[in-house]
Amino acid sequence: MKFSLRKKGFAALAIAGVASLALAGCASSGGTDTGSTGLESGLGSRAEARDVYFFTYYNPTGDAFWAQILKGAEDAASLGNLNLTHQTAEGDSATMVSNVQAAIAAKPAAIIMPFNEGAAWVDVACEAKDAGIAVIAFNVPYPSDAERQDCVLGFVGQDFYEVGTIIGQAALDTGTVAAGDKVLITAEEPDQPYALQRGGGVYDVLKAAGVGVLEQPEWLRTSGDDAAALDALTTWLVANPDVKAVVPVGGTPHRNLPAALEAAGLSDVKVIGFDTAPQIIQGLKDGVIVATADQQGYIQGFQSVMQGVLYLDFGFSPANINSGGNGLITKENVANIEAPDLEGIRW
Repeated sequence: MKFSLRKKGFAALAIAGVASLALAGCASSGGTDTGSTGLESGLGSRAEARDVYFFTYYNPTGDAFWAQILKGAEDAASLGNLNLTHQTAEGDSATMVSNVQAAIAAKPAAIIMPFNEGAAWVDVACEAKDAGIAVIAFNVPYPSDAERQDCVLGFVGQDFYEVGTIIGQAALDTGTVAAGDKVLITAEEPDQPYALQRGGGVYDVLKAAGVGVLEQPEWLRTSGDDAAALDALTTWLVANPDVKAVVPVGGTPHRNLPAALEAAGLSDVKVIGFDTAPQIIQGLKDGVIVATADQQGYIQGFQSVMQGVLYLDFGFSPANINSGGNGLITKENVANIEAPDLEGIRW
């Protein structure tokens, strides 16, 4: 099976001048509302309409990565004096659609959302655009094959395929895998765009090197639930003790793999994957995890919301921003991100 997913190019956007903005407290009932009057330039105050809805796919209260995203969004909303309402789909596609439709009825100035389900969410994004609501994407981009390409103004996120190739090459360069080894790719939802692109990058590099990486229909689905993920991973590992390495292309399987390997009694199997969480940090320190590509979720939340502020106050066109994560986190440099005051921001 050969993946031919093309890499997307991302423009860089410099955001400056927000550090001196006065901050105020957060309002209750899930919204972030500051009493700031903004900068003299008008940032944070020029537009009268300041209600913005921010949607997450998984619930940040139970997912460290999505908590990083939400923290970035809330910080940007405070700096930009937005009334930010956060809602989560709890990992359910239909819930996301109904949440966005309810938000459209509330007539906010902007909606900021990921596109984990791809085309399934295009219609609701276009409904928002047709209602005069600005839509900005983050984490997973608006699908490139969508019939209407003008419904989303910009995207903030990782180039999944490119970083997948980086992970694949690192697995080879570190001696984690070699030709003939059996490798599993696993994801919360293996058929979603993020998994296909990340996993596609890993697959292409390893397959070209003669590694026995399992093809997409065989990628293990864990779901976004930690208990279910631990059970699925442990069951698969017990049944496949000959596996050399596991590549989780999502944060849920990644943070549960150290415990699953211990439960399966496989001390020699290594992990190399994506995202950060307390369990992943510990796994790097213990040597169970070789490396991880930090998707830098805080940037995704912060930059997408700040683009909304710049658009609402000044009319600046949102851009496509690569949230980075090309530099791998390893045992040698993990101390750079695990400071206690960076919890919720970097890990």
